[in-house]
Amino acid sequence: MYHYTECGLPNIYLKNGFITEKRDEKGSEKEQNEEYTSIHDMENLHTAIAQSITDSHTALSAAEFKFLRIELNLSQKLLGQRFGVSEQTIARYEKGQSDIPRTTDAALRSLYMEKVEKNSPVSFFLDLLSNAEAQQEKTEIQLEEINDQWRVTG
Repeated sequence: MYHYTECGLPNIYLKNGFITEKRDEKGSEKEQNEEYTSIHDMENLHTAIAQSITDSHTALSAAEFKFLRIELNLSQKLLGQRFGVSEQTIARYEKGQSDIPRTTDAALRSLYMEKVEKNSPVSFFLDLLSNAEAQQEKTEIQLEEINDQWRVTG
């Protein structure tokens, strides 16, 4: 498996859908073995990751908040304007310096779901808001590419 930390999330592992190559580069002082990884269909992979995050009933982590904002192609300033807060507040959420309010968490998920035209029933968001005490342990997210589509696996 490939630990895909480049996306900014610490818990993403790819079972397949990538190629890793080792290249020997001869330097002036010593040989260097560098490893390069290419990932297939990055756009759909990021969509699968984002959907896994939005479907989770645990509060968004700082890294997940930032990942969703980037996937929405929104600056901290623009997202702050949408939520009625400063861009510094968004930056503090993303650095883990401030707690992300449950309403902000639910609103960001809603924005992402709207982007992918996924049905987002009101009950889902009410559950998120009312269940602030329910914190499940975050586990690693494993993904694999099946028939040119990225999917979350068991």
